[in-house]
Amino acid sequence: MDTRSKILPIEEVRERLGNKPARWVSGQFDPLLAEHAKRLRECAAPGQLLVVEVTNPTRPLLAQRARAELVAALSMVDYVVLGNGEPSRGAGADSGITERFVEHVLRRHRQEQTG
Repeated sequence: MDTRSKILPIEEVRERLGNKPARWVSGQFDPLLAEHAKRLRECAAPGQLLVVEVTNPTRPLLAQRARAELVAALSMVDYVVLGNGEPSRGAGADSGITERFVEHVLRRHRQEQTG
């Protein structure tokens, strides 16, 4: 299956969902990390579809479409939509994951430079 087919306009996702139960998760996923995948797995629930909105940070590391393709490749994700404008409620927690990741990379880089 080409997982990119999970990336759809929001109108089409709403149409496909109809009255089916679904969970909506929003995040930047910049970059997509194992912690993101773990949290998405925790959000997935039996009998519910998982829709993920990929939003844009102020200064993205990766293009939004690339991040959406990575998220779509996760088996627990049913649909991905590209967010436009302000991140939805709850996306702030995702930026914390990214900040910790960047700090970790910078710390490791400094350690390699000094020792």
